[in-house]
Amino acid sequence: MNNWKFWTCLILAMVPFGTFAQDTLWLARGEWTQIPDSVQALRFNANDEWSGVNATLTRPVDAASSLVVVNLDSIAHTWKLEAEGELDWDLAALDTIVLEMPELQAGAYRFGLTDEIGRVMGASGQLQIGLEADYAHFHWNLGDWSVARMVAADLGLPIAWNEPYVPEQFTINERTYPAVADDPEALVAVSLGDTCLISIANHGFMDHVFHFHGFHVTMISSSHHPERVGWSKDTVPIRMGEVLTVQLVANQVGMYPVHNHNLIAVTNAGFYPGGMITQIHVAP
Repeated sequence: MNNWKFWTCLILAMVPFGTFAQDTLWLARGEWTQIPDSVQALRFNANDEWSGVNATLTRPVDAASSLVVVNLDSIAHTWKLEAEGELDWDLAALDTIVLEMPELQAGAYRFGLTDEIGRVMGASGQLQIGLEADYAHFHWNLGDWSVARMVAADLGLPIAWNEPYVPEQFTINERTYPAVADDPEALVAVSLGDTCLISIANHGFMDHVFHFHGFHVTMISSSHHPERVGWSKDTVPIRMGEVLTVQLVANQVGMYPVHNHNLIAVTNAGFYPGGMITQIHVAP
């Protein structure tokens, strides 16, 4: 057995996990393909096999917990949980650490790498606290991707932050439309009369605006604009770095699109339709 696998198994055996849905994150580098682009990316996988999609963490409300993070990458990174106090940890190359996370109030929180390479190559996700008790819950991790920046980051070259930012790919849960519609976490499928929650985290490098056809949603939490809690809108802005949760009441049957209101963000490398589009399906 490889040394990192031995120590990982030993640490996992020592941590009292309870019933958490995802107790380990495996940070890995691999090929991420969104036609016509194929580039190296970093992801927090749910297991030790490469996945192009970041795993989602769930925890009960007001309960401290542990999280194992396995860094399969050959370089060190820094990891942050954007909660009150903004908790930071260092991840040495090919190392395994146990993070002690504090009690948190109900809501959605961003986590991810904060070093330049980690940010650009896309290792980030959501921590959801106490959001699955009463309603069906969906989540949208928003990403915008510059192939040139990702290639530079993979090679360890400086990122040209002062040059115009022209991303080619726009994703929900690391997928572009139409693949987004095959993601049960992104496609809102409910029955008439149901209430559901949607947690939206903007992990990209630009602001986004989402428009809901057929419904108004009520904002129930926002990391950047708490004054907007209680607003009912069919068009919702999500600032860069923001996490918000909205409530949707399925009061009519049918299939309805949800999309970014920025035209370039609903394309795949300039081809329409694509990018940040998903759907709401309400069954009778």
